[in-house]
Amino acid sequence: MTPTMPQTAKSKEWTMPIPNMGDMVFFSTDVHNFSNPSIGFVMQTPGDSTVRILCFTPTGWVDRPSVHHKDDPSLAGSPGWAELGCWDFAPITKAIYAAASNGSAKERSNSGNSK
Repeated sequence: MTPTMPQTAKSKEWTMPIPNMGDMVFFSTDVHNFSNPSIGFVMQTPGDSTVRILCFTPTGWVDRPSVHHKDDPSLAGSPGWAELGCWDFAPITKAIYAAASNGSAKERSNSGNSK
């Protein structure tokens, strides 16, 4: 008989998309509608559920620690997290990742072709 590990913790239902340090992201203090975002950059290696963003604002650079992704369900149940704002990838960052992904797929499909 195979032993089973006891269930001591809830399984995580949502996983944050993981940005790279330096990725351009949007930051918003509006966790419900993601309105009026500002441009920011991931300034530190991301954690499991938050990132640290350096935001460019009309008054200068603002450090935003412990920012959850806009789709993180824990934002809905925690006013404390919501006060810290939320983030999403900027369109240019999404395009770069999509292009890189397509390039990798093309490389994989061409690697099987021999001349």
